[in-house]
Amino acid sequence: MTTPINPAEPFTPFLPSTQNIPEEQDRLNVFLVDNLNLYADVINDKKIGVWVQGRENFDGNKWFYKTTKITRNGYQTFVFIESLPNAGVLTINLTTDPEYPIIGVDEDFVISLNYGTASKPPTIPDNTIAGTGDYFSYMARGDPRITFDMTNKQITITTTVDLSLYSGFLIINYIRDGT
Repeated sequence: MTTPINPAEPFTPFLPSTQNIPEEQDRLNVFLVDNLNLYADVINDKKIGVWVQGRENFDGNKWFYKTTKITRNGYQTFVFIESLPNAGVLTINLTTDPEYPIIGVDEDFVISLNYGTASKPPTIPDNTIAGTGDYFSYMARGDPRITFDMTNKQITITTTVDLSLYSGFLIINYIRDGT
C-alpha cells in the first residue's frame, strides 16, 4: 500500500475480504509483510482517526434507522477557527476563510454530533505558578459565553465575552447516503 503524499487524498479504510496466498517461500514472505503493513495502516487509521480540514472524511460508522434495509454512512469534518469573536459574531460560509466545511447537503443529511472547542494556551509555557491557559468545549447551546447556529450553507458563532485569544475547532459528525 502506498501512502498518499497529501493527507487530503482519499485513503481506503477497508481491508480485502479475500486473499490469494502464494506457496513459494520468498513470495509468501513479501505477501505477509505487505499484508501485515496494510492491516496495521487501515486499523490504525480507523482507530486513531484521520481528520482533514475542509474534506468530508468517512468515519467508518454505519447507521440503520427508519429501515434496516438501508445502510447510511457516517462522516466527519471540522473547521479550525484561529480566533473566536470578541463579544460578537463570526460567520462561516462558502465565501469566508475558513470556508463552510460541508458540500452537497441533501435530504439524506442528518447531524449525529456537533460541538466546538476553545483553547487559550498559557502566556508563559510550563508556568507552574500561574495557570493562564483555558480550555473548554461547547455545544450549540448551553455555554453562556458562546453558541453556534448551523444551516446547510452557513455557521454563525456568537460570543458574549471576549474570546479573541481563543482558537478552536467546530466538529461536525453527520450521516448521509443510503444503500
